[in-house]
Formats: sequence, C-alpha cells, structure tokens
Amino acid sequence: MQELIWAIVGIIIIIVSLIQLKKLTYIKKHGITVLAEVVEVSEITRGKKQQIAGYAHKMRYEVDGEMIEAVDKAGYNQPLKVGAKELIIYDPKQPERFEYEDAMKKNIVLYWVMVGVTVMFSARFIYAFLK
Repeated sequence: MQELIWAIVGIIIIIVSLIQLKKLTYIKKHGITVLAEVVEVSEITRGKKQQIAGYAHKMRYEVDGEMIEAVDKAGYNQPLKVGAKELIIYDPKQPERFEYEDAMKKNIVLYWVMVGVTVMFSARFIYAFLK
C-alpha cells in the first residue's frame, strides 16, 4: 500500500509540473517582451526566526500606454537593484503575469527534468505495487 501512496504523490507532482510547463510555454509563445524597471525589492521570510528565503521584486512596465506594476513570483536568492532594467515577457491576457526572459528557458528545462524524474519515480513504485 505504501508503494501506491508514493506513486500517487509522484503522479500529483507530474500533473503540477505539466500545468506549470503549459503556463510557461504559453507565455513563451504568446507573450510580449518589454523592458521593465525594478521599483521595489522585498524580503521573503520563512520560519519562526523569520530567516530570509529570497527576494521578490515589484516591476514597472508599459502595456498599451498603461503603466503596470506587478510582483514577480520567482523568489531570487540575490536582490536586483532598485532602478535596474530587466527584460520580461508578460501574458497579453493578464499583463500582471510575467516571467523574466533570461530565466524562461532554464525554468522550462527544469520542469521537463522534474517530469522525467518523477515519471521514473512513480513507475518504480507502481511496478513495486503491482508485483
């Protein structure tokens, strides 16, 4: 029974990874690249001791003559400098949703690797369960 539970956990991870891949590939294919400016940096803290787990950046960019300010969901280990310019790709349907252009390819590869490893992980436990 334990093998089945681990296989199900793996399948859930595969599904979540495929959903994220779909979102990233949609933005890559249909997104619009613009130059955005870092306007604010905030610390992401976790745990009882409030240790810094990363940094979130509020980016400002123009979409059809309107200024948009949106916070990234990347959680970088090092903060970008306020005033720095970064190329981003935003979703034309939801301009507040964006990805950094330089991280897009890396993230897509990482999700594919996660899917591959998790397929092997789940297959191993499904095989053990059926045996």
